[in-house]
Amino acid sequence: MIKTLKLGDSIYSEIEPKTIDEQGNEIWNIPTDLDEFKKAAIDTINWVVGNKIKKAIQGNITLLNASNSKAIVLLSKVVSSLNPDTSNLTEKEKDVYNKMGTLADNGYSDSKLLNNMLDSVINNVTNISQKIADVEKANSIDEIIDILNSL
Repeated sequence: MIKTLKLGDSIYSEIEPKTIDEQGNEIWNIPTDLDEFKKAAIDTINWVVGNKIKKAIQGNITLLNASNSKAIVLLSKVVSSLNPDTSNLTEKEKDVYNKMGTLADNGYSDSKLLNNMLDSVINNVTNISQKIADVEKANSIDEIIDILNSL
């Protein structure tokens, strides 16, 4: 049994790798070519981890936007500490840059939301990299199934 498998645009839950028909013939529900199954497994891992990241932000685009804006303000704060030459900025760009500085000075980028979001992404990206490496090294369909079931 495979907990989750993405084949093309279809997502399968609790799929049996193969079934036996009434005549006793094996019918495979998954690719039997190892390289093809590895590709499907990697696609599945990316999809599963992507969903975990979406859940981490609770599917809330407002939280994601807030987190992104806090990250931008943090970067602006770091850039400001380097005393950049802003003479080549337009007046609107200077105004925006100064506003980001004001937000940073008032603690906008010192954010639990941003920190938690980055922790979630780091944990999931680390996990995805290791799982993909494991799939690429796998020598059998059973090994790949075990990796998929460990997600």
